[in-house]
Amino acid sequence: MDFPRPNKDLRFLMILTIAMSIVATALLALPSNISKTKLGYRTWSSGDCKALIRNSDSYCETGDCKAILRNSDSYCDTDDCKAILRGSDSYCRTDDCKAVLRNSDSYCDTGDCKAFLRNSDSYCNTSGCKAILRNSDSYCN
Repeated sequence: MDFPRPNKDLRFLMILTIAMSIVATALLALPSNISKTKLGYRTWSSGDCKALIRNSDSYCETGDCKAILRNSDSYCDTDDCKAILRGSDSYCRTDDCKAVLRNSDSYCDTGDCKAFLRNSDSYCNTSGCKAILRNSDSYCN
């Protein structure tokens, strides 16, 4: 009994679709050097929010955003940004920064900080926080 062979064009399209999905997912992910949790040290603007979700510094409105996406503290606007990228709370100026680096929400001053550390958008005070935790730039305002 002969079984029908799958159409080569259909097989090619399936492989191409899978490959494109993998590439799109990789492009939308945060840089591997920074975890989403670390973004809880500050409130992000609408443009920064989109930039962080899309992994594209062309949307950045602050130096902190560019610094995180480029993994270079030379772009940082704040000492907290330098602390996050250097992994040292001695540079922190805010309790949220210390909380993120110590991975302890007991230091948090804001709901956004708690939300990032607990990975739960129910604690978010801002739409940017929800957008980043949900990985959906439609929440960036």
